Amino acid sequence: MANKMNNQYSWNQTLKFSWGHIIAFTALIFASYVAYMGAFYQNGGNFGAAAVKVCCIDVVLLGTFIGAQMCKGSDHKFGRCIMAERVLIILCPVALIWALMPANHFWTVFGEREQIETEFEQSIGKTRQMFDGYDQYANNRIAQYEATLNTISSQKVLYHAVSAKAGLDGTNDAMVKANYIEALRLQLLSENTDSLRQSATAWIDKAEQGVSVWNAFLVGNVKLISSAIEGWHNKLNEVSTPVLSNETATGQEVMPYSEADQSYDEAQQSLKQLSSIYTKADEGVCMATVWSGVLLYAMLLFPYLLQRRNEKAKGYYTLLPGGKHRGRGSSLTPQRQSKGRKPTQPAPANNHANDNDDIFSGTF
Repeated sequence: MANKMNNQYSWNQTLKFSWGHIIAFTALIFASYVAYMGAFYQNGGNFGAAAVKVCCIDVVLLGTFIGAQMCKGSDHKFGRCIMAERVLIILCPVALIWALMPANHFWTVFGEREQIETEFEQSIGKTRQMFDGYDQYANNRIAQYEATLNTISSQKVLYHAVSAKAGLDGTNDAMVKANYIEALRLQLLSENTDSLRQSATAWIDKAEQGVSVWNAFLVGNVKLISSAIEGWHNKLNEVSTPVLSNETATGQEVMPYSEADQSYDEAQQSLKQLSSIYTKADEGVCMATVWSGVLLYAMLLFPYLLQRRNEKAKGYYTLLPGGKHRGRGSSLTPQRQSKGRKPTQPAPANNHANDNDDIFSGTF
């Protein structure tokens, strides 16, 4: 029987880790992630700034909610602890409201998730169109060059100097033209451009997977795709810039790829529009912020609600002012009682008679 009594759980003497802490820390993890996502979207993808902000939020929430529980369960310096407890309980909702500010931005972005995900997919589609546009540009330029060579070959009198320099003297014009056309084809549609297209397509396919506003890499993908598109475009433009000596022999103009196709500009503009959606300022408080804030407040407050006061503090120190307050010279032990008064029997160190009471008894 003695062993059974010694193993019984007591909330009244020391701070205990309980299932209330598990609920509170679960709420803290969720609040941290949502706040991080909101800060990450708000600052346009700055990982460091968002992480620092969330760390500050966690410290403040732990300091207020768990700090209030620690003050309530203290077994000494009751006067100081009750004052600190009152201050922390008042600061708890203030701290949570501050933590919900970046979370509100995430819920705003979450409300426009369909538009964001659709815009992202369209941006990816326009990136693919850039390579399709380059293929069309290259084929059109090769066809135009072939027409130019045919014109020079068929009008040797008009283009005598050009045809003589190009070797189109009528002896073996078909082979000469085929060599020229193949040279331009190797310049515009070489293995290098094919390899660039394949690696870019594989990279784009990977970026398309798991597109969701819950995924922090969405913002990172937008930035990486924008930078990658610029690199791919510059490479294609570099390949298309050189002009063969007799490409403009008949007076036609040969433009580089950047001037002949607008897929690159359209893809970049689409990505900028996407960024403007998740970085714009909030227009108000979302309902999701309200209901999630109420739920998080209740979950974070569980450790405090489950914590009982020390037996020595019950009836003397209460959260709400107006209860009985023991003077400095008072004590629960008979040695410190005034002379002439009947000593008060000290309360048991661990009163197990009330262990079956409701867990919220003695909360305040």
